[in-house]
Order: sequence, then C-alpha cells, then structure tokens
Amino acid sequence: MIQAMNNQSVGVAERPQIQTAAGSADFAELFQDAAKANIQKMDRPTPLAASASGAADIASAAQASSEPASTVPAAQATLGEPDVQGWLNSYYAQTADPGGANISYQPATGAANDYPATSAYGPDAIYRQALDNQNGNSVAGLTAIDPALYTSQLPGIPSQQAQQEYDQNLAMENAQRLSTGQAIDTSAYWSDPGSLNFEGTTYTAQELGYAGPGQSSGPQPILISAGDEIGTTGTYGVSGYSGTVSGVQPGLFYTLQQLEQAGLPSGQPDTQFHPGSWTTTPSA
Repeated sequence: MIQAMNNQSVGVAERPQIQTAAGSADFAELFQDAAKANIQKMDRPTPLAASASGAADIASAAQASSEPASTVPAAQATLGEPDVQGWLNSYYAQTADPGGANISYQPATGAANDYPATSAYGPDAIYRQALDNQNGNSVAGLTAIDPALYTSQLPGIPSQQAQQEYDQNLAMENAQRLSTGQAIDTSAYWSDPGSLNFEGTTYTAQELGYAGPGQSSGPQPILISAGDEIGTTGTYGVSGYSGTVSGVQPGLFYTLQQLEQAGLPSGQPDTQFHPGSWTTTPSA
C-alpha cells in the first residue's frame, strides 16, 4: 500500500492542498526517519503551480465544459463513514509494523483545526491527518514538546461548495493526465463529478477515477523522476521495488502494470500507496 511519492511538478493544474499540523517541518526534523517516511508516503505529488489568472481560467474552463454531475440512482450507495482505525491497521500491516496502528491518532487537547469547512479537501484527508497525528503524539511521548503543536483536529465533511471545488479540481487534474497518457490520481471524490471535455476529448466520470462517493479507485500510480535514472543509461529504478524499467519518461505517472511492461519484475509485494475510502450506505 505504501508508495513514497516524489513531490514533483508534472504539468497539471494545481489542486488546493491543506496544510498539516503547524510546525510539521520542524517535527520531521525532530522525528527524523520515521516521521519523514510517513510524511512522504502520505504526500500527494504537487502539480505545476498555475498563476492566479491561469487558475481562474482552468476553473472557468472546467465549469463551462463539464456536464452536470449525473444523478445517483436510488439503488446506488451514498457516503457513509470513514473507518480510520481499519485503514491504519491495513496501512501498518503493509509496512510490516502492525504495532504502529496502536498509536493514538486523536488530536491532543488544544490542537488547532487545519480543516475549516470552507476548505477544499478530499475524503482521504482524515486518513492523512490521522497519520500526522500519530507522528505528533509519538514525538511528544519522546520529548517535552506539547503534542498540540503537532496534531490537528480530524477533518470532517466540508461544505457542499468546497466538496464541488475539490471534485472539480481532481477531475481537471485527471483529465490533463489522461490527455498526456499518464495514470490518474486515484483519490476519492465526494460525489460524481460528471463528464469533462478537455481539449476536445470527453472523459467520463469513471475514466476520471470516480468509483463511488468517498471511494478510491485503486492504488496511487508511481512517479518516475529524473533522479531515478541509473547513471545515463536510460533505465530507471522504481522506489519500493527491485529491478529497473526502460522506455519511460521521467516526470510522469505510471501504473504498476505499465512499469511491469517496461521491464519491472512482476509478482513483487505491493508497496503502492492506497488512499483511504469511506464506508457507503445503500440509498433508500
């Protein structure tokens, strides 16, 4: 489940990012490898930043070209609840550290709330913050530092407008990835984003990664960076896996299957990061 994702620009529209608990940079320094490993595993690759006017143009284009979100039939599921402990159990089982799931993920008394209801963040934010809180509580147990400085209230469900903004940005990012032949961001949507026409091609909600309300569409793809190249051979290592790949382009996202077709030995343990999903409730 755990793929450490490099934080690189890949030429896609910037999605709003929510800052984690205050002081996280200093915390990573204090906690060293353990904190850095978890923080890197949870970070989503940051897309290329757009100018203020460019971001507005992208938002306008998305609104103008996107078809209205389809109505969810009564037989389909609706958003349920996040199973934070269950996700942590699975996360740490994948890292061969099941005891890590027992660390408290609750915010310390007096911790701030980094997720106001008007902020655009996704359903998996609660899982990422749970990991950050575990790190904060762990370092507080080893030092005299106030854990409230390194934990945050767990995010709930943002406003309807914020949900739509997040979903729209994620759909636009994935449309841009698809247009360049890249693997999509598999993070969950709050609701059906509808179809999106990008540069003359219409992508369905399913192609854009919608798998149901609050449901991730699969493991996150793997970013191949220029730093993964072995010398100047044109072959690249893949973080978390043995073997190399060739014929790939650095700076792009690939599925594990694509990398296996590019030479990565198959049958290796899964080390990709799986975004958290929420439970669902059958519609009446």
